[in-house]
Amino acid sequence: MAADDLLLELARFVERVAAIGRTGLAFQPEGYDAERYESLLREAAWIRAALEANAALDAAALAARWRAEVGAGYDGYVTAGAGCGAIVFNERDELLMIQRPGGRWWYPTGFCDVGESPAENVAREVREETGLIVTPTRLIGVIDSLKAGSPSRHIYSLLFYCRRDGGALKLHPLETLDAGFFPLERLPGPLHGHDRKWLRLAREFHFEGRVATYFDPL
Repeated sequence: MAADDLLLELARFVERVAAIGRTGLAFQPEGYDAERYESLLREAAWIRAALEANAALDAAALAARWRAEVGAGYDGYVTAGAGCGAIVFNERDELLMIQRPGGRWWYPTGFCDVGESPAENVAREVREETGLIVTPTRLIGVIDSLKAGSPSRHIYSLLFYCRRDGGALKLHPLETLDAGFFPLERLPGPLHGHDRKWLRLAREFHFEGRVATYFDPL
């Protein structure tokens, strides 16, 4: 197994173990089982700290934070995070891209807020980050962050093909350093993240008439 694949599998293992520990404590906060779940959190935190090789990441503090975040019962069941992203082309077949605070470029995206549908979330994200008004018209795909090569928090990202309806570029002062429309062959860089399947999907949905939603295979 390649080193990158091993790192990803270890990150996935840590996510699962930590989730089992927190969910277990949500339903069994006292007694022998609770002690075992807390042990799982400590072990998972130690592996996470070792994987990241980050002096600022203290395993004991991470385990304590995970323990403090445990909810009660159903509300404490740990699941993958949900995000949304927008693929928006203009009349010249150029793709909307934003420069994130870290300096890397990506399509407009963000976590899904409670109380809004995925389509409402993605339209709001585009409006907040760029000032543009869009309408989601198709679900391009559901992207699994772990299968996309990211060892960070496990996220399902809902990627939408959106129609631009109006507005003008107005950058969010905290979330967007720059934004604009670019040809797929000349996107600005560096790009965020590791996976590039979204580029293929953007091309297929916009230029080739694809309508079938993508999802990561078993």
